[in-house]
Amino acid sequence: MNKILTVSILNLVLLISPAFGDEIKVAVGLALPPYVLSGTNSGMEMDIVKEALAYKGHTLKPIYLPFIRVVKSFESGAVDAAMTVNESSQMTSVHYSDSHITYQNVAVGLSENALAVENITALGNHSVIAFQNATKYLGDEFSKMAETNKRYSERAQQDKQVAMLYSKRVDLIVLDINIYKYYKKLEKRVNTDASIEVFEVFSPTDYKVGFQNKAIRDGFNEGLKALKANGRYREIIDSYIN
Repeated sequence: MNKILTVSILNLVLLISPAFGDEIKVAVGLALPPYVLSGTNSGMEMDIVKEALAYKGHTLKPIYLPFIRVVKSFESGAVDAAMTVNESSQMTSVHYSDSHITYQNVAVGLSENALAVENITALGNHSVIAFQNATKYLGDEFSKMAETNKRYSERAQQDKQVAMLYSKRVDLIVLDINIYKYYKKLEKRVNTDASIEVFEVFSPTDYKVGFQNKAIRDGFNEGLKALKANGRYREIIDSYIN
């Protein structure tokens, strides 16, 4: 093929398709271990997004922001993508990826206490420590339970929730299951050998990545499928909680 024609075709391809190896600026909510560890630009969610982007040669550049500013940053065009969002985020002009991570809030108690927790309302029969602002995120039924439960409180530091459970200072802790496993793995102040019971009284929430560029979104989805197919996805999750 004529050399000039070959170069022209290559230039045309580059013009009509996203560049291979782009740096993708991603708005990321401030650290939420084990999902996001801003100090090392890692975490189970961060690693999944990073490796799924790498499938098409892209690199992730995290832009750390308060959660409330993630959507605003995306819609202003300041970033190429936003993490930990979904349709309820009410973003405009966005291309959502397939779900890359699921958050599952649960109530955790010690098995020896033989607690009966069939639903959210039943939490009101026990002492409960939840994560900060849980009443804003876990729905009306949970908010009503917290309002009438004199033994309900919240903690910003979720590692303390785990310590208080195993030291028998509270009946139940309410938090994401992976956050529980992560802090249990790190806990050194108290013995965590006691068996526990997990009450899945909350619905899981699937999260996605929102992209400005549809082609990059499609490439991300390909990478995500590959991670799940080859076992790497599960490997990433397990490395933080097992």
